[in-house]
Amino acid sequence: MKRILFYAALLSCLLTGCKKNKNLSMTGVYKLEKQWISGGGDDSVYKKTQIKIYTGHQFIYAGMTPDSVVSFGVGNYKADTGNRIIENEFYSSFRLDTSRAFNVDITSSDKGFNQKIAAIATLKGVKYDLMEDYSKMPSGDTTKLDGLWKMTQSYLVSGKDTLKKEVTQYKIFQGGNFLFAGRYLVDKTTNKFKSNYGFGSFSLNGTDLVEENTIASDVSALKRKFNIKIAFSSDNEYTQVIADANGKQQSVETYVRVK
Repeated sequence: MKRILFYAALLSCLLTGCKKNKNLSMTGVYKLEKQWISGGGDDSVYKKTQIKIYTGHQFIYAGMTPDSVVSFGVGNYKADTGNRIIENEFYSSFRLDTSRAFNVDITSSDKGFNQKIAAIATLKGVKYDLMEDYSKMPSGDTTKLDGLWKMTQSYLVSGKDTLKKEVTQYKIFQGGNFLFAGRYLVDKTTNKFKSNYGFGSFSLNGTDLVEENTIASDVSALKRKFNIKIAFSSDNEYTQVIADANGKQQSVETYVRVK
């Protein structure tokens, strides 16, 4: 009887593709090539610059439309059945900290992968599917920074004055690349926030972190290299300091690892 049950389970696994879960590796850095929504017999293609980075179990995607609208999402994921993963998005530009789970079907390609989220929206009884094509970007060596981090404090120091910034920001490091996304307060009177993101390459040598932004929603940071002093209080927390060219002002940020 045990042998019969074993072969029955093995046959079921082969038929449903459960072995694919073990082989489906999403870890890497990806660039959006095409995004479109299909439904009601029509396809609508959207122009967008977007990067998505997966670690072994976490992700950030962030992008911007031609009219400078920034969108992003942060979360964790796990393998489901076949070539499907479940993304649990716990912070985003649209829903903030209201979480949502997505069933994402993955189809690998020579250049990267295609992802499909079926019935992402329903309008007047018509279900719409979201599709995205991604190409994989080169990645380098791993460092102790690799993983997902959340900013816990941010402030500017000018002489004896300290100005605390109201920011919610996540940052992911993976194979020599980084991607940060979040929102910050721009007007305390009206409680207005602005979303932003940045992507680029980095290198870490002891306490010296060098980041070079190749994509940024803030034009002042675009294609800039930042020399950052970094200090680890533990493997799961670090503080970084960026001084301006004149050394009169410092930006100080602290991050904790999201496990």
